[in-house]
Amino acid sequence: MKKSAFLLVLFIFCLPVMIQAQENESENSKNYLAGAVPEKDGRVVFSKEFNLSNLSKDQVFDKMLDWMGKQLKKNNNTSRVIYSDKEKGIIAGYGEEYLVFKSGSLSLDRTLIKYQIKATCLPEKCIMNIEKIYYDYEKDKKIPAEEQITDKEALNKDKTKLIRGTAKFRIKTVDFADAVFTKLQTTIGAAPIVAQVTETSLSVAGKPDVSSISSISEGHEASSSASGISGYKQIAPDKISGNIIKMLSENWMLITAGDKDKFNMMTASWGGLGFLYQKPVAFCFINPTRYTYQLMENNDTYTLSFYTEAYRDALKYCGSNSGKDVDKVKGSGLTPIATPTGSKAFSQAWLIIECRKMVAQSLQAESISDKSLKENWTGKQMHKMYIGEIINVWVK
Repeated sequence: MKKSAFLLVLFIFCLPVMIQAQENESENSKNYLAGAVPEKDGRVVFSKEFNLSNLSKDQVFDKMLDWMGKQLKKNNNTSRVIYSDKEKGIIAGYGEEYLVFKSGSLSLDRTLIKYQIKATCLPEKCIMNIEKIYYDYEKDKKIPAEEQITDKEALNKDKTKLIRGTAKFRIKTVDFADAVFTKLQTTIGAAPIVAQVTETSLSVAGKPDVSSISSISEGHEASSSASGISGYKQIAPDKISGNIIKMLSENWMLITAGDKDKFNMMTASWGGLGFLYQKPVAFCFINPTRYTYQLMENNDTYTLSFYTEAYRDALKYCGSNSGKDVDKVKGSGLTPIATPTGSKAFSQAWLIIECRKMVAQSLQAESISDKSLKENWTGKQMHKMYIGEIINVWVK
């Protein structure tokens, strides 16, 4: 047998083992280990509190009722709002949808997840719960989440690894809950209220008020630790949720470059996420006339950060004022934070993507194929494209 043929056969036989090893590594990510599935009084309950600044209890209720009705309607005819009481501020819905474990041309492994979603509406905030979760995986047998995905059922004795068999249910359910909360956050502009934002107490009934972060005096920064950023959860790049096209074109982002001594942020809507040279990447564009450009050129890392609608005015300010002329941090009201590696971002962001520069390429008018675009840019200063490896991702 020729050497090339032998290597091909060897690769084919080893491929399942390689794939299995990758799956095991993914399954045992810290995102799915101890504490990933919260329990309350012996029941699995995924919960998150959201800030809806300047809205009354009735306004919060109306907003949540509209969102929940549309969200559940997307799934199927069975999913629907089943209860609402405006005076009490309670909305409950029933949902059904499929969680797909594996899908191939000859096989399909999936389960129907059934759940209740509940909104408790209060002045300027809302508490969202996903609970009463069941799986229709085998015929005529409903499996409650409490018997399938809890730490007791899904983790080994040392709570360092997932148990095969239940692992896929736990992983997909955690991802499902994260996706629902992210959809709420991005659709209605609700800012998640986190357990801790800074070392300075900003508590309202024992919870930090995200809407008041911008009032922190200049010079105070939200804290970070060697392992992450206070108030944020670190996730893998492939767990980033949301429609990146909408996040950029409609909601915008901030590109922040520099270091602790000198940094600047600029509003941007050009960019994207992808995969290059076997690495997860993000790309963005900066015009050399922008103040951020030289900071980007002189530093290896930078951040892309995303915000809810509550911070639209801050992003408008950052996009219409230059760091050469004004103190943009003070003017925007945003609170700077540092990542463990020293990159800068802001504590009001719901998503922070930290990148290390991989490729920097100046665009040329002659390289544009689209005629109308080419005519528009001929003779003008072109942007520079930066492609960065995604080295860290944090979400609230």
